[in-house]
Amino acid sequence: MAYMFGRATVEDYEAFRKVFDGAEEVRRSAGVTRTTVYQSVDNPNELTIQLEFPTADAAKAYASSEVLREGMKRSGLQGAPTIWFVNET
Repeated sequence: MAYMFGRATVEDYEAFRKVFDGAEEVRRSAGVTRTTVYQSVDNPNELTIQLEFPTADAAKAYASSEVLREGMKRSGLQGAPTIWFVNET
């Protein structure tokens, strides 16, 4: 398994969550097999998002997709997220 992590701050967690939850089918069609959203203990608008993919190539393709860019715009993201990829060993 490969994982894509993203760290970002959003304007409003509840507004973000509506957009995020509404994109479940888009993520599935991109190969995402599992998602987890973590909130900072100190600021609920600071998020770390974990997406699971069958391959690193699928994760990287999703990260560079237009559909993800559009979703991030609609979700109230503040600035550019930090994104990184890992493989499960």
